[in-house]
Amino acid sequence: MEPHVCQINPKGNDTRGEWVAIANGGTSSVSLTGLELTDFTQTQQHVHIYSFPPTTAGTALQLGAGETCFVFTGAGKNEWVTGNSGRRQLLLFADRRASIWNNTGDVAYLRQATSGQFVDSLTVGSPARHPNGH
Repeated sequence: MEPHVCQINPKGNDTRGEWVAIANGGTSSVSLTGLELTDFTQTQQHVHIYSFPPTTAGTALQLGAGETCFVFTGAGKNEWVTGNSGRRQLLLFADRRASIWNNTGDVAYLRQATSGQFVDSLTVGSPARHPNGH
């Protein structure tokens, strides 16, 4: 199973600010390296884009079965932490100074960086622009 966008928090709830959660609901690890996370724009020209990095050792960044990755818009230290459920969670930071996700609604896309092929998407709220034109 591919990783999927499971939640968007456009307002944020702590000093790290807004975030998007990517989960692996499968039974084996999946690679995040080579994927990008972007919001919807009228031209779909990747105005806001986050590329998942390799590990510091240069290998592909893996998300294990049942694990979740949170991509925060703001600055911070990329790290693995243990969540309240006892499962590992990956915290990644885009190091942007301005908000990306529209508070009234937006669409998050997870895609292959090289081909642009969609892996998953999630719409929240009532985005002013929507890829289906409504």
